[in-house]
Amino acid sequence: MSIGIKHVHIGREIDKRRLELGISKSELGRRIHVPQQHINRILEKETIDTGKLIDISVALEKNFFDLYASDTHNVSAYLAAVSIHGDANNMIGESEVASELSQTKVVLEEKDKTIQVLNDEIKRLEESLEDKTLIISFYKEKVGEPIKK
Repeated sequence: MSIGIKHVHIGREIDKRRLELGISKSELGRRIHVPQQHINRILEKETIDTGKLIDISVALEKNFFDLYASDTHNVSAYLAAVSIHGDANNMIGESEVASELSQTKVVLEEKDKTIQVLNDEIKRLEESLEDKTLIISFYKEKVGEPIKK
């Protein structure tokens, strides 16, 4: 049975994220309250203390624990629901949540556009109905029928 855990050189992954954000080693050290020399050792190591990885994840705004999971899609609905409501201690990935949010935003934008189009159509039809009612009342006056109200 495969449990879906990958081997990760965590130091390289931390350094890659640090460079993506344009953060110096000394700045990262300041954010996690360690000297730059300690940052150099962290970036060279393949493993790291869990507590330190939490601090680094917060400092670099990335859940590095996700890197160890080979398939974050195999998550029960219960865990996913808990994570979406704020429990960051389960298996759903940060990128998975961001992707779902992005897709949901696109769907909402499309629905907003559809609602606007339908509201415009309703307004046009109401104006058309008013025009037709007015035309009918003018016609009835011309032919001498009393106008029913």
